[in-house]
Amino acid sequence: MKKIIALMMAVALVLSLSACFMPGANNNSDSTSDQANAADISTYDKDFDGLVKYIKDRDSKYVKMDIYYDILGADNGARIDLNKNAFVEIYDFSSADSATADSADTAKAKEILNAVRENGKFKPIEDGVELTAAITDSGKYVIAWDASRGFDYTGKVVTDELKENW
Repeated sequence: MKKIIALMMAVALVLSLSACFMPGANNNSDSTSDQANAADISTYDKDFDGLVKYIKDRDSKYVKMDIYYDILGADNGARIDLNKNAFVEIYDFSSADSATADSADTAKAKEILNAVRENGKFKPIEDGVELTAAITDSGKYVIAWDASRGFDYTGKVVTDELKENW
């Protein structure tokens, strides 16, 4: 009797494990959640806070930190740690073209925006790490990350869809 029960349990285990790896099974929950998030993108405000919230909502393991955005001439900034190796920094340069902005801040902001447009990179501080970056289509927001640390993971967050919508 014990052998029959052990055999039935072994068969049940094999069947349950094989169901997880069947070719037709949906083993990629990331694509499903990305599609759900893509469908919901219209519900986010198209401002800095909406952009930060969208990235945060795409990854439940985030840690948001305020950063020193003002030394870059930005209006606002946030760093979101996505996992141990990957992060995204978001800078708001909404007033970079404003005539009323402080000239030193505006000059630094334009320097960073030009560097990102020209080669897709910039250094937040002179002796710091060079960050890979993208500018949203509105030209207001810079999304930056260290490509040497978790680029594939970060690349899933920084998508063309995100850039097009902000």
